Amino acid sequence: MNQKYLLLFLFVFLTTTIFADPPIPPKGYRWVLNGTFSDEFNGNKLDSKKWYDTFNGWKGRAPAMFIPEAISVKNGNLEIKSGVLDKPVKDFTIYGGAVCSKSNDAYYGYYECRAKASKIAMSTTFWMSNAKVPYLETEDSRDSYSQELDIQECVGGGTVHKKFRNGMNSNTHFRYVKPGDKRETFMSRGTGAILNSEVSEEFHTYGAWWKNAKEVLFYADNVLHDTVMVRTDISDQPFDRPMKINMVTETYDWQPAPSKEDLLNDEINTAFYDWVRSYELVKVDEKVKLTYKESIFNENIEIIACNKGTSLAIDFTYKANRDRKIEFLLLDKKGNVMHKENLSVYAGYGNSSFEIKKEKLIRSLYSIQAKYTSKSESKMVETIL
Repeated sequence: MNQKYLLLFLFVFLTTTIFADPPIPPKGYRWVLNGTFSDEFNGNKLDSKKWYDTFNGWKGRAPAMFIPEAISVKNGNLEIKSGVLDKPVKDFTIYGGAVCSKSNDAYYGYYECRAKASKIAMSTTFWMSNAKVPYLETEDSRDSYSQELDIQECVGGGTVHKKFRNGMNSNTHFRYVKPGDKRETFMSRGTGAILNSEVSEEFHTYGAWWKNAKEVLFYADNVLHDTVMVRTDISDQPFDRPMKINMVTETYDWQPAPSKEDLLNDEINTAFYDWVRSYELVKVDEKVKLTYKESIFNENIEIIACNKGTSLAIDFTYKANRDRKIEFLLLDKKGNVMHKENLSVYAGYGNSSFEIKKEKLIRSLYSIQAKYTSKSESKMVETIL
């Protein structure tokens, strides 16, 4: 029997949801949505249980100040609008906005957003960060550090660097303050990917698999484009602490600020975030409480069947928005059922397997059918082995 690949049925939903497509989980694990850091922005206001409408402890980078009035939720998007302040505040003459998670417990997992940048010289960003804490402490002085994971930094218009207009720009920063010093030293390592259209022309998906304290994988439009190993100049476990999530529009000091004309143009001055989704990696057979009720997976199954000599190994991945039952049927060439396997799977995107012992394989030609069962329907497809 040769190894075969099978893409099974897809459930079709009458909705405009863009289905989730995180990377394939490791064997024996599944991705589960973390509701604390996920939002479809389908309401009419920002969810104050999850998000701040400004950046606590940071007013923004002059000349752009963060103001809550820049933030709105409508038409299925989080919108961050830039504009001109009615009255300057010291060095701040214009405004942008910041939405930050109230929880700072985002840890290893997959983090993604679907966003469309404004078309002015303001950034549209998606990143993670945490506060300074001591690294080593002595009697005389102490140092400190923080982490920053930039999943996407882009500028939709007026930028002096083309890559910020048509690319995904990602970075890892170990931000270190030496004992007795007030300035930060950035231990940074990043990467970039060219997109198939400019960041302000259409929505793109930006994702990062924060795998462990040293490694981050970056995905542009659901395709892996690079793996970054975080610098270990100071710490051998540089990304070892949880962080919060930030969606921010700001000005940079390496390029001119947007013009007043652009800031007052409502056709180009707004950044849009369709959704932000965050996933935790758990064991495929571990029951966990679901904290996100949205149906964001396009439910399907993929199968790989391989003859191991003494048994038939069935490896499969599945996507399910809720707990499901899957029925696998081993058929002979006449369609007779030679073996039946019923499995229950938990909601999420899982990677699992089972085996059929060789004594069940009494014909030379077989096929496998697999069927999801739900309250409303069940569907089936077949592959020949």
